[in-house]
Amino acid sequence: MIRVIIIEDDASTGALLAQLVKRLWPTASVILESDAVSGIEQWHQHGADLILLDWGLPGMSGMEALKQIKKTDMKTKCVMISGHAERDVILAARAHQVDAFIVKPFNAKQVMVRLAEIMELSRALHDSKIDGFDSLNDFIRFQMTQGTLGLPIDPELISTIESLRNANGSERVRILRQCQFHPALVFRLLSLANSSQYIKGISSVETFEAAIQLVGLDGFINLAVEMSLHQGSHLQQDFLRTRQMKYQRDGLILAEIVTKLAADLAENVSFSLNAARSACVLYRVGELSLLQVMQAWIDSGHELDEITCDTTLKTHASTAGNRIKTQWNIPNTIRGRIGATYLLPSGTVKIDVIVMRIAHLLLMNDDQQELPRLLARVGLNEARVKSYRPNADADSSVDS
Repeated sequence: MIRVIIIEDDASTGALLAQLVKRLWPTASVILESDAVSGIEQWHQHGADLILLDWGLPGMSGMEALKQIKKTDMKTKCVMISGHAERDVILAARAHQVDAFIVKPFNAKQVMVRLAEIMELSRALHDSKIDGFDSLNDFIRFQMTQGTLGLPIDPELISTIESLRNANGSERVRILRQCQFHPALVFRLLSLANSSQYIKGISSVETFEAAIQLVGLDGFINLAVEMSLHQGSHLQQDFLRTRQMKYQRDGLILAEIVTKLAADLAENVSFSLNAARSACVLYRVGELSLLQVMQAWIDSGHELDEITCDTTLKTHASTAGNRIKTQWNIPNTIRGRIGATYLLPSGTVKIDVIVMRIAHLLLMNDDQQELPRLLARVGLNEARVKSYRPNADADSSVDS
C-alpha cells in the first residue's frame, strides 16, 4: 500500500490532490496536513512513499520541509507545488533534490500522469473494481459507513468550469449562475465554506454567493474537479441520467415555489430567500448520491436494471441523504431546511422551515390538512398559494 502525505494549507487544493492520489492508487493511505510542522511529524512517525508539498506554507516553508526530508531520506519522493513559476524558485527546489515541481493552477490529469511517472507505477485511472461485495445493497451500506458518498456531475460541465480562469467578466458571470443551481457544486462548496479553515464563528454559510467569496474562484474550480473524480460521478446509464434530471428539476421547481411564497409573506416577516434556495437545490441529495453509487456499481462490471434502481432509491434515499450530509459536514442550519421539506419538527415556529414544508406539499400535490394549517400559521392565502403548484403535465426533464 502506498503511503502519501499531502502538506497543503489551501483546503480545496488539498482535497483535490487527495482525490487525485486516490484515483491513481485506490488503496493508498493519504494523510492531509495544513502546515509543514505537522506534516514532518507524520513523516517521522510513519514514513511516506510520496510527499506533496506546497511552497508557501504558514510557519515552516515547503522549501525548509523539503530540506529536512531529503537530508535524511532520499527514497521518499517529494513533489513541490507552487503558484510561483520563476526560474530561481524552480532551481532552488531542484538544488534540494525535489523530484518534481508542479505549478498552480494545474491540470488534474497531467498531475496524475506526472505522479505515476515519479512513482514508476502504472496509472490506475480506471482501477475501480468493487470486490468483496455480494450485492448492491452491501456496497451501498459500505459507502455509507466506511466509504464516501458523492454526487453526479457531467465532464462537460467540469470543462466549462475549468474555462473560468480565462473567461471574461460576462462569461464568468453566466457560468457561475449556471453552477449555483447544480447540486454537486452547491453541496461541495457549502461543505468547504463551512469547514474550520474558512468559518471561525457560529454563523453558517448558506448561499452559493457567500461560499464562493470565501473559497475563491481557484478553490471552486478545484472542488468541481475533485467531485468529478469520485467513482461513478459521470452517469452514463440512460435510466440513471433520466432520474438525475428529474431530481434536479424537483429542486428547481421547489426553489420557484419558495420564491413565490416568500414574495407573499408580510413585509415584517424575516425570511432568508437565498439560503432557502440553496436548500432547494440540495433537496434530493439522497437520491442523487445513490445514482452515483449505482453508476459506480455498473462501472465495475455489475448489472443493474430499472426495477432494482427504483427499489434502491425507495429503500435507501432517506438514509443516504442523512449520511452524505454528515460525511461532508453540512451545517445543521442547511440540514434543517432540507429536512423540514420531508417532516416538520414538532412545535417549530421558524418561518423558513415552515415555508420549505409548504413548498414540498405543493410540489407533491398534497391536499392533506397539514397544508391549510401551515398556510394559516404564516398568513398565506390558500387559494393563491395552491396556484403555485407545478403543472403535472409539464416536462419533468432538465439539462444536467
